[in-house]
Amino acid sequence: MNVNKMQLPVNFNEQKKPQLFEGLSENSLQALLQRSVMQDYESGRILVQQGDNPECIFLVLDGSLKTSRINEDGGEAIIRMLEAGDTCMEAVLFMGIPSPINVQAMSAAKILKIPDSVVKKHVLEDPAFAVNLLRIVSRHYKNAMHQIEAMNIKSPLQRVGYYFLLKHIEQGHENLDFKLPFKKQVVANYLGMTPETFSRTLKQMKDMGIKVEEDTIRMRDSFALCHFCDSDTASLCSRHDQPECEKCPLH
Repeated sequence: MNVNKMQLPVNFNEQKKPQLFEGLSENSLQALLQRSVMQDYESGRILVQQGDNPECIFLVLDGSLKTSRINEDGGEAIIRMLEAGDTCMEAVLFMGIPSPINVQAMSAAKILKIPDSVVKKHVLEDPAFAVNLLRIVSRHYKNAMHQIEAMNIKSPLQRVGYYFLLKHIEQGHENLDFKLPFKKQVVANYLGMTPETFSRTLKQMKDMGIKVEEDTIRMRDSFALCHFCDSDTASLCSRHDQPECEKCPLH
């Protein structure tokens, strides 16, 4: 495992800048990164276990992580799946309690570790950084509410459709094909269903013009997933005001 001090900001010129860095001046960003550490992890490596004392925020530079909890029977419940640009452990760091979650690499991953002391010092030095943290924690809370609602109210078809819609929006509306970023078994766990239920749900979606081939979702037309849209996803969609989108909740 290689550990290197960050000397320069991570080059996000060719991809979306992480929300944690949005609006930061070059000097602020440099000061933050130069006090952080970049570390490589192999797939399956555990970064944090339930009960550990949190020591840093993790920012995914490349690869993927998952956060989860293990119940008394040893079963795993996936809480979040993180890709490049995502962060975790922000709230736990400020709560000052042992970590209630596990953090594990789902693939080979390059992670920026921002130490506890650095985070808390930078919050006082740069209001933009503090605002970014608040927005991230608020987004996590909102997503958690969606997840609880999905587990208790939505059918398997609604859960899968909504997840696919979010991924389609994130990866761009112009393509009828988009990638499933994680293994099907992992997505099924995250959506609170067995792999068998997930497979049956995918077969149901074929009748709606949505097919899954390996890790690719293929849509019959660009509005195939609109059936699962709500006001939150509509606000993220650049096409919500088009007349073809009859199901848009913002109309």
